[in-house]
Amino acid sequence: MREHGIVMIALALLAAAMVPAPVAADTDDGPTAAEKLYEQGRELLLTGQYDKAIEHLKKAVAADETKTSYRLALARAYNYSGQEEKAADELKAILDATASHVEAGQLLAEIYADREDHQAVVDVLAPLLRYRHDYTTYHLLARATYALDDYEKAREYFEEAVKLNPHGASDHYDLGNIYLANNLYALAAESYRRALELGLDSPVLRYKLGSAYFNLRNYFGQIAVVTVKSGQVDTISEQWYLIEPVPGQSDTFRAAPENTAIYQVARAMADGIEDLPDIHFLKANIYLNARRFERAYEMLGAIEQRIPEEDKALFFYYYAQAAFGVARYDEYLELLGKAIELDAEAYEPMLIEAYVNVAEQYNQAGEFDKYIHYLSKAVAVSPQTASLHLELANAYEENRQYADAISHWRMVLDLEPDHPMRMQLLNLIDKYRHQASSEGG
Repeated sequence: MREHGIVMIALALLAAAMVPAPVAADTDDGPTAAEKLYEQGRELLLTGQYDKAIEHLKKAVAADETKTSYRLALARAYNYSGQEEKAADELKAILDATASHVEAGQLLAEIYADREDHQAVVDVLAPLLRYRHDYTTYHLLARATYALDDYEKAREYFEEAVKLNPHGASDHYDLGNIYLANNLYALAAESYRRALELGLDSPVLRYKLGSAYFNLRNYFGQIAVVTVKSGQVDTISEQWYLIEPVPGQSDTFRAAPENTAIYQVARAMADGIEDLPDIHFLKANIYLNARRFERAYEMLGAIEQRIPEEDKALFFYYYAQAAFGVARYDEYLELLGKAIELDAEAYEPMLIEAYVNVAEQYNQAGEFDKYIHYLSKAVAVSPQTASLHLELANAYEENRQYADAISHWRMVLDLEPDHPMRMQLLNLIDKYRHQASSEGG
């Protein structure tokens, strides 16, 4: 019986061993509590319920501080709710933990940019360029360095920004400003044109584009003849600036196209900055440099009283050029004299050339007395210049004033004993010696 019991126990154990083991229960309990809080907070954030979003996201961060996505969402919620300082704290914490976190750096930089803390923007974003080159980073860096007057860096960043986003009108405009400040006029004009094409338009932009064209000597461009019903001179008509009427043809004008200095300046004035003295000055100089002296002279005369004191020396210099162009030679010298009084270092060296220019005009008109008079003034300003003495001597010879001619030929040789015309001058002195003696008698 004892053996029978042992056999029965063994059979029972064997039967138990042959029964399939039960399948293990699924241990996946779904999202963690932190994940659920994050998803709920994110949903609240996206629906604009910022305060509730903050409550959920703070709990999510507390539950799992390793998740930068939780902290970034919390920073966004703080930022959207106007709590920028708390948002900045969260973003700094992310960057302390993960220095390569570009999104956190960009959001922190945007907060600093809103505060106009431009150096902080640079400090945050510049190190992140090693991790990612994207438009937002370059755009923010460009604006910050531009505000810090670091134009070299700003140019570099803006150029990268417009490569990554060619449709950013404001970037093209700011880049144009940098080019203009660095006298890169062709690049400035191209950037301003691109900004206009992208829909950014303002009187100031037009003024700056006009300035770029002016410095490229693109004053009136390829002038065309256009018909404009009831058109008026010195106005904009669509893509044309009406310069002057065509004689004998009604409603017909000579006109400058829009890719010119005069069109853009006139357009800026028409669009709202007509009272700015600088733009009138620029417009007058467009006419002056295009050798339309009468109109330039009128324009400059009309704005003399409006020119700021710091610009008056330059103004009088250009006004003098206009006066010369309309054959007002005495006024030309008078206006140049005013420029010299205000800035002798810049304009006094031009006085000799001015006297010579006026002298030549009288020479061409056959007025030899005035020709000699103004050459004498040039010599008086620069008595060490042998070429002036030679020109004055030749003028005296032509006017049969041989004693004066000999006197100045001798001065030429005194100043330059090895003058290339030495023998010729000695011969002239010898030739006219007797006539000079008779003049003295």
